[in-house]
Amino acid sequence: MSEIPPPPSMPPSMPPQMPPNMGAPYGASNAKNNLGVWALVLGIVSILCCGFFAGIPAILLGQNSKKAASQGLATNGNLGNVGFILGIIGCALSVVGIILNLSGVLNYNFSN
Repeated sequence: MSEIPPPPSMPPSMPPQMPPNMGAPYGASNAKNNLGVWALVLGIVSILCCGFFAGIPAILLGQNSKKAASQGLATNGNLGNVGFILGIIGCALSVVGIILNLSGVLNYNFSN
């Protein structure tokens, strides 16, 4: 009788393929990264022209961005921190401007 050859061995199993991450490293979501970007933009705007109206949201978004970065949900906690600081500076400049305006230092008389 003829000898039957053994069946071919199975190829080594491959690990399951993970889906591409779509631009967010380490599983962070882009929605949480937007918090830091918005905090930075609003912080800059609060210094340039809007004061409290942009400074307070910059402070709140900066805090949320730092919290999301500490939980690992965002990768740009530094932007949130900078936006937080700029929001505080913008609010402080608004307070100084209001005080100077009320004290009469910034009241100009343009009528001649």
